[in-house]
Amino acid sequence: MARLKLQRFRASEPPDDVQARYIRVYKGRDLHDHPGTLPPISAETLFGVSAPLVLDLGCGRGEFLVEQAGANPDRYFVGVEWHIKSVWDAANRAHAAKLDNVRIVRADLRLALPIVPDGAAAEMLLLFPPPKLAPGERKDDLLNEAMLHQMHRVLLPGGLLHFVTDHAAYFAAKRALIEAGGLFAVQGESSAFEGGLTRFQRIWEAMGIASQRLECRRL
Repeated sequence: MARLKLQRFRASEPPDDVQARYIRVYKGRDLHDHPGTLPPISAETLFGVSAPLVLDLGCGRGEFLVEQAGANPDRYFVGVEWHIKSVWDAANRAHAAKLDNVRIVRADLRLALPIVPDGAAAEMLLLFPPPKLAPGERKDDLLNEAMLHQMHRVLLPGGLLHFVTDHAAYFAAKRALIEAGGLFAVQGESSAFEGGLTRFQRIWEAMGIASQRLECRRL
C-alpha cells in the first residue's frame, strides 16, 4: 500500500476554541528565514511549566500520543506534524479525552527541531517515518546524521530515543547509523506484533509485517 494513500481520510476541522487550545502553527518560511523570532517549542511556552517534554516527531493522527498522555497525566506531550488533517484529528482526539498535557505543533519537523531548546525533552519518538534509502531521497530522510545531532541536543542526558519502523532494510541502516555516531547507546531492540499502537502499525500488522523497534539512550 502506498504510504501517501494513508493520508487520505476524513477529518473534521476542530472548532476555534479547540484549535486555540491544542494547535500551534509554525510556518515553514518563518522557521527557515527567521527562526530566532519564533516562540521556542518548550514546556514553558506551550504549557506554562518548567518540565521536560515527550516529543512525538511525526505524530500523525495522534493515536499513540493521546493514549500516552492520558496514561501519564503528570508528563507533557508534544506532537509535531505537518499534514493538516492529521493535525486536526490529533487535536480532536486530545479534546475528546479532555487532556491538558498535549499540544500539536503543525510544522515541518526538520525545521522545527532547531527551535526546541537544548535539553528540553526527556523522550523522543520517531514512529514509522517514511523509509528513505535511495540516494536521491536522503535529503528528505527524517533520521539522518544532522537530525541525530539535533535529537542529541534536544534530549536531556540519559534521555531516550524510540525509533520504530516496519521496513527491515531501513531499520538496519538506521541502527548502523546510530551506533556509528557515538551520540546514543542502543539499550533495547525488538521485532514484534504489538496490536497496532498507531494507525500505521495496525495496517502493517494486518499485512503480516512486524514492527522493528529500537530504544536508544542519549550519551
